[in-house]
Amino acid sequence: MNDKRFKISVFTENMPGMLVRVSIIFTRRKINIESLKVEKSEVEGISKFKIVIHTSESQIVKITKQLEKQVDVLKAYYHSESDMLLQDLVVSKLTHNSIN
Repeated sequence: MNDKRFKISVFTENMPGMLVRVSIIFTRRKINIESLKVEKSEVEGISKFKIVIHTSESQIVKITKQLEKQVDVLKAYYHSESDMLLQDLVVSKLTHNSIN
């Protein structure tokens, strides 16, 4: 199996029990969550989950689709490690240019 590092962004309605419902998807597939961050999104009443895992490309596609089937999940996206590095580089560049 060719496992890679992926970051999943999940936008949900801010409802009690969403953390358990999201994490159980990974538990059932025996996938370890390396990092998990939940925060408010720019839209009131919407939460954003940021989840980092190691898995295969085919598995990440299935997980993302399963997340989107959850009732209170609005949208789920995944990014590979190379996409994450590019995003971090762009944010760093923007931040550096804003300071100067």
